[in-house]
Amino acid sequence: MDAVNPAEDGQVPWALCRAAARSVRDTEFGREAEAVVRPRSTLGVFRTRGPLSLLIYVAARDGRLVWRGPGSFALLQPPADARRRSPSPGLRQAVLRRVVRSWDLFLFCAPIAVLFAVAAVCAVLFRATGQRWLITAGLLVTVAVLSYVLIMLSCLVVWGSLWFFREFGRRARGSGPIAAELLPGTRWTLAFCHHLDAGRPEPLLRLVQQRLDRLLRAELERVAADTGVRVKDVQTTESLVCLRRGVTTGLMRAAVAAWSDRGHLFAADSDVTVLLSDHRPVRAPIRIFDRGGFLFWYLSAEIAMVALLSRDVPRWERAVCATRCDGHPVTYWDAFTWLAQRLLFTDPYGLGPASRQSWVIGWLVSLMSLTGLLVTVAAINQYTRIRRIEMNSLAEGFKIVHDHTRTLIMVATGDEYEAVVRAVGAVSDVTPRPIVLPHQVVTELGAVGRTKLMLAQVEPGTVSPGAASIAAAALVTTLDLDFLILTGICYGLRPGEQEAGDILVSTQLRAIDDRKEIDPAGTGQPPLPREGAEVARILETTEPPPGPRTVLIRGDQVTPSTALLARMREVARGYGKSPRVHFGPMLSAGTLVNSRSLRDELRALAPDAVGGEMEGAGVYAASAHAKVDWIVVKAVCDWGFGKTDDFHELAAANAATFVVRAAEQGLLDDAPARGTI
Repeated sequence: MDAVNPAEDGQVPWALCRAAARSVRDTEFGREAEAVVRPRSTLGVFRTRGPLSLLIYVAARDGRLVWRGPGSFALLQPPADARRRSPSPGLRQAVLRRVVRSWDLFLFCAPIAVLFAVAAVCAVLFRATGQRWLITAGLLVTVAVLSYVLIMLSCLVVWGSLWFFREFGRRARGSGPIAAELLPGTRWTLAFCHHLDAGRPEPLLRLVQQRLDRLLRAELERVAADTGVRVKDVQTTESLVCLRRGVTTGLMRAAVAAWSDRGHLFAADSDVTVLLSDHRPVRAPIRIFDRGGFLFWYLSAEIAMVALLSRDVPRWERAVCATRCDGHPVTYWDAFTWLAQRLLFTDPYGLGPASRQSWVIGWLVSLMSLTGLLVTVAAINQYTRIRRIEMNSLAEGFKIVHDHTRTLIMVATGDEYEAVVRAVGAVSDVTPRPIVLPHQVVTELGAVGRTKLMLAQVEPGTVSPGAASIAAAALVTTLDLDFLILTGICYGLRPGEQEAGDILVSTQLRAIDDRKEIDPAGTGQPPLPREGAEVARILETTEPPPGPRTVLIRGDQVTPSTALLARMREVARGYGKSPRVHFGPMLSAGTLVNSRSLRDELRALAPDAVGGEMEGAGVYAASAHAKVDWIVVKAVCDWGFGKTDDFHELAAANAATFVVRAAEQGLLDDAPARGTI
């Protein structure tokens, strides 16, 4: 095998292409595989594609040849509707590509063109020399052209009849053979694969998959550049159809089947297998094969046929009518007028044929018109179908544009705000844009994945006019949110397990501001008198009960969105030991905790809590009312006493990066339907 792959830049020499074609013909299934990439045309005489060596040569310059050497190569075939730019532009390559793809038309037209050229030469020489044998030679050439066309039409009828009996006169075929005929037109296809059994097949198959990825990426980058956008991360979702009969050896057929048939879509001995992509497609690709343009070519052919036949009709008519030719098409214009009228199954007034040949030709033209009517109906149907597909595609495009989920990231400090902007800027080129609302300014950060990220900074705590509870209640309604994520900094309650900068994800939020406090247990007091003076005397003459008060938390203890919680766990799987991600209950209160004693009370009150913060209860209240999925993701900046600002920036950055990574991984692309499980 060649150490260097010359097909990478389309430079496989012609000699190697011929050697590869010879190598194919020496294998056990070489002829059968060659027939797959060079099927017979509708005439049954010619092949639809050029010789294998020329086909390999053109495919190399189109970038579709996967080449390891004459004994190991593969051909990729694009869908039938693909219009791809060749890596090797130029007239020579364009001509070769046209010859290869229209080989049957080339072979059909070439003899006719040559014979007509000979007839034209004979006519010119006759005018110049007057030699009568040139007239005889010209007539013989014309007869040869007509005979050739008649033979080709006979072949068309015979081959079409054979096809009809094969299709409808035998037992119904399974899905495999039908798929082998239809799928190559709608999908990228491994149409030909040649690998001598002495070598390992894995490198060639690996190159096939890599080449398909590169071809699709190059096409996407070209379209993106023409559109004016830049694509960074690309996932190939195209499935590759593999034709078993296009493989030249038995061992390689088994290797291709084992490599591609992961989904087991067809039977083990099927003619086709499908290599499914590792990525899920958004939708099936829309492949448009023809927009009804064949009607133009058919009508053009009708006009050309009428114009050509109008030269012969006058000669036939004059030979029959002699001198009494009134009312007969004996001139070119009369013949053209008469044949054009025959397209409508009528004769012009006062004009009709006298010869049998003209009469037959007239009815054949009428039948051609009837066929044209069927072609017109098919073209109109195809045109309306394509228009419907394009309108549906546009509607789907608008839906995709507007179908982004909407995620609001809420923070409470300037450090937290800047951290989120930097985290989004690391994965997106969109410039943040402020959106001014009646009572709030929201920053639009652009789309990450298929979620539209927005950022809002509220005031710390839960009860001020600009605090989380009031601001969130207004924003979830105004912005029509799918997700609301509170992120930023918090205090940790487990310093033995946590470090500054570690990320805390709430599995439960406990609102501890709403509480009931009573005297220490066992120190019950008799009922107080109703008179104020008596109550004042009791307060002056007695001491408060000793011991700590009994605190009863009356606030909600709620679980955040289970969908968001599961997705945050998926993000956490990509984290190591620094920073670490901790899941657990979090406390929420409007109190800024910077007291050792209060911190110890909270720890005793909720020994299973991992940390505490100030805005979560307000976010929960607003989200619960609007039925929006919410969660609290914060990072440790202190331990609830001895506060400094040393770790604020680190904690804010870690929490923001964690949330943005969820969007980057596509975990916020789809919102759970409300009211479903």
